[in-house]
Amino acid sequence: MTTSLGKEDLGKFIKEIFKTEMELKPLLQSDWIEGYCVEKDEKIIVYEYASKGSIDRYLNNASLTWMRRLSICIDVASALNFLHEGVVEEAKVIHRDIKTANILVYNDWKAKLTDFGLSLISPINQEMDYVIDHACGTPGYLDPLYRNSGFLTLGSDIYSFGVVLFEILCGISTIEVYKKEGHYMPEFIKKKFEEGKLDELVFKQITEQIVPESLTTFQMIAYQCLHLESENRPTTKEVLMKLKKALDFQLKTGITCDVKVV
Repeated sequence: MTTSLGKEDLGKFIKEIFKTEMELKPLLQSDWIEGYCVEKDEKIIVYEYASKGSIDRYLNNASLTWMRRLSICIDVASALNFLHEGVVEEAKVIHRDIKTANILVYNDWKAKLTDFGLSLISPINQEMDYVIDHACGTPGYLDPLYRNSGFLTLGSDIYSFGVVLFEILCGISTIEVYKKEGHYMPEFIKKKFEEGKLDELVFKQITEQIVPESLTTFQMIAYQCLHLESENRPTTKEVLMKLKKALDFQLKTGITCDVKVV
């Protein structure tokens, strides 16, 4: 890990991450945090072993079928919906670092959202739908409103998730897009939408697996997630509903192409 923090500041930063993870542990009733250790200066969190690692390793894996990609997106949307809607009364958990590197997959390809070190338990309610906080997260995924103004909303997570959805659909990471195009995934997606080249936003090796209704439903909700105005982005519940609808369209055709991924 590279950092510009001094040794003392880095130590404080690591302690804060540990504190956040442990505060969230009982609230999330996590089944992937197996245990922890606090002894003198040693602070260790033990996670369930995810045998296949993070999903960013498989974005351009042709054997990762459309059905598998869609199911992974639904798993993550369900987790995000729980954070935003089901964890604590009168408070919301904002993850603040949604990205494919923080989505772990297991032998059965079930996906789990991890790394809550930057997460914030926020008293967001109907009267106040934002908090002001120093922007943090990962370039390429970060909500521009949050990055530029410090205004953090539930929609900040939605924006990041929109990037993830397109990474999984396109088979390429936002970092790779930046290396090739000079800008991150959101700008790339916006350009393709404006040009009407939506067919170019699909990983070529899975194109024939996707029925048009499923693709359109997925692309439209993912694009809404990237709206510059936070209030115009969908909620996690709405995203989850649309992703399940995309799955339903796919299942009705009987085209699943669920081959084993090695």
